Amino acid sequence: MRRIPVLVVNLVIIIILFSCKNEEVNTFHNQITSQQLLNKTEMFNLEGVDTYKIKYKSEGLNIEGFIARPMQYKSSTKLPVIIYCRGGNQSFGMIGDFQLKLINQLASKGYVVLASQLRGNLVSEGIDEFGGKDVNDILKLIDIAKELDFVDAKNIHILGYSRGGMNTYQLSKLTDDINSIAVVGAPTNLFEVAKFRPRLYRKVFEPLVGDSIRFKDEYKKRSSLYWFNKINEPLLILHGTDDVAVAVEEPQKLIDSLTASNKEDFNYKIFEGGNHGLSNFKQQRDSLIINWFKTHNK
Repeated sequence: MRRIPVLVVNLVIIIILFSCKNEEVNTFHNQITSQQLLNKTEMFNLEGVDTYKIKYKSEGLNIEGFIARPMQYKSSTKLPVIIYCRGGNQSFGMIGDFQLKLINQLASKGYVVLASQLRGNLVSEGIDEFGGKDVNDILKLIDIAKELDFVDAKNIHILGYSRGGMNTYQLSKLTDDINSIAVVGAPTNLFEVAKFRPRLYRKVFEPLVGDSIRFKDEYKKRSSLYWFNKINEPLLILHGTDDVAVAVEEPQKLIDSLTASNKEDFNYKIFEGGNHGLSNFKQQRDSLIINWFKTHNK
């Protein structure tokens, strides 16, 4: 049997390696290190929407995220953005089929939707600080969004559920790149959450943030009720009276403070019988959110 010359073998290896390298960098942005178009047979996928799973760099860490965008758009058209902020902590509440279906639905309305799994879980490096340095993972996603070819950087909105709502309030203090924000089931005072849910305090707050006495400043940094006057963007608050994760009194106190301070351009709706994510008022919830963002597009 004839032997293949070493030079030919080496050339083939070089071609393969070069092809793989090209494939790795063929992403929407240079900070996105990998990008995979998810299978269209997945249960979350909606016709007319492309959903990509990505890895991107945040403070040197590899973070998993997602980008969803309408399939049918003109290359010359720039689309508004929704940054979706997940709930939960660490690996609990990671973005899965349920959240991806919601993300797809938002994208089908003519938005590019970006979402981060945040640091410190099964798919991302680092440590979850529950509103600490993990917020930088969302800020990095905003930076990436502003430079995407198909994005209108003048129209970026933030949508946060539960813990993601807390992060959304924090983002309002940290960046001026946001048009408007909307939160669903969002905590506004971690001290009150700790009393309302003592097990969550022991299992999540203490390990990730610290105890509420020695680290009270860290709790305040995560509690918008203490700095509500720094929420500058138009704000939509949605909450349910039957929320067993975040007591309805929390957003109500924030609403009262914003009203007393004459904050302009904020709105709210408390759903009688609504659960934590308002999934039992899905159609009304989603309509209010999309209309809020449309109203605040430039």
